[in-house]
Amino acid sequence: MGTSILNRSFSTREKALILVLAIVLLVAAYYYFVVRSVAETQEANAAALEQVQSEIDTQLAIAQVRSKMQGELEKLGTLESLPEVAVYDNLRNELDELNKVLEQTNSYDIKFSTPEIDGETVRRIVNITFSAPSYEESLSVVDQLQNGKYRCDVTDFSLVGTLLADGSVKSVSANLKVTYFETANGAQSLNGLVEKAES
Repeated sequence: MGTSILNRSFSTREKALILVLAIVLLVAAYYYFVVRSVAETQEANAAALEQVQSEIDTQLAIAQVRSKMQGELEKLGTLESLPEVAVYDNLRNELDELNKVLEQTNSYDIKFSTPEIDGETVRRIVNITFSAPSYEESLSVVDQLQNGKYRCDVTDFSLVGTLLADGSVKSVSANLKVTYFETANGAQSLNGLVEKAES
């Protein structure tokens, strides 16, 4: 009758192999249950920290925008001094304001486009060219237009200076687009308006 493997004695080499195998199994178990778990926890914590940092960055960006807007409002002053969104049709008053601001230039030309309505908002686009003695005076005109009595937006603005032989500026030619904003709310008539084209 053969000897059972459980009853037989192991050689020193076999004992060493069994010991090595046991150590390998212990290391593998330690890695799987401890090291891997710690690594996964660290990854989860890093992801959560990244998300929190992203939220903090977003809130900081929002705060900066709010601070900038608040500063701009403080520069403008009280609500009473903010540009007026006039009731349609405010063409005559806007033209008077344009002429008043532009009369300080050497020459100017004003071209009105057909006003467009979008909901209750009316946009009246004015293409303006003028000539002024210097860059400073040209920028002053633009600033007065942007911050006039009636709500408008100055865009597509360009300046081209004519230089003398000594490098000084003889005159400055300016091109710009001014969009006046009016409201259809309370208007007596909407004659002359076209619907804003779909973009």
